[in-house]
Amino acid sequence: MKLTFLGTGAGNFRGSRRHPASAYVDGVLLDCGAGATGRLHDVGAFDRVDVVLISHLHSDHVAGLFDFLLHTLITGRRRPLTLVSPPGLSPILASVFAAKGTVVDPSQLYEFRLVESDRPEVTVGRWRIRGVPLDHSILDLGYHLSTDGLSIFYTGDTREPSATLETPADYLIHEATYADRHRASAREYGHSTGTEAAEAARATGARRLFLTHVGDLPDTDSEIAAEARRTFPESVVAEDRSSFDL
Repeated sequence: MKLTFLGTGAGNFRGSRRHPASAYVDGVLLDCGAGATGRLHDVGAFDRVDVVLISHLHSDHVAGLFDFLLHTLITGRRRPLTLVSPPGLSPILASVFAAKGTVVDPSQLYEFRLVESDRPEVTVGRWRIRGVPLDHSILDLGYHLSTDGLSIFYTGDTREPSATLETPADYLIHEATYADRHRASAREYGHSTGTEAAEAARATGARRLFLTHVGDLPDTDSEIAAEARRTFPESVVAEDRSSFDL
């Protein structure tokens, strides 16, 4: 099984090196920032997405969803699609569908299921998926995925300490917007540092920590990598289009 990062940047990232944070693993799309659809096509995964998990409704995590849904129609999708989100997405989608932003409502052409909840639980294919409310500036759902003895936890955006610390997982995909020297900004804006992500990985008993949602301040990449590895050696700063065997 491969985990592929489609985008690894925070909402404040400037330039093309990092697209907004989004990742794909075995039929599951974790958030859908701008550009995610193109990246899915690039890695040959667009037609394999069975469920889209939206962590929260900030635009860098959801803006690409409308292109994604449009492309399901362009490519003639017929098999079911599940979309999971915190409450609030349905009126946004209704407006997009009414404005013909996706040409037609996808539910007219295939089975389209929207699950909105502050604690969703769904099963899609072989994945058991549970949403966990985390501490951000708005409601953010972390997602715990489990299958065949393997588990993954994806945070979206969160300020630590949060419920991440209480959610054991084999692999932790954790935001790391700031280096430690900007810890005050991380707390103010509801984000985490590399060290805080590493502390969460250690608390959850993870085998490996993937750092994503990297901010654009100078030297952030190298600083969060070094700081995280001091606490949790099996830490890696993900790059756009990077893939890892799980």
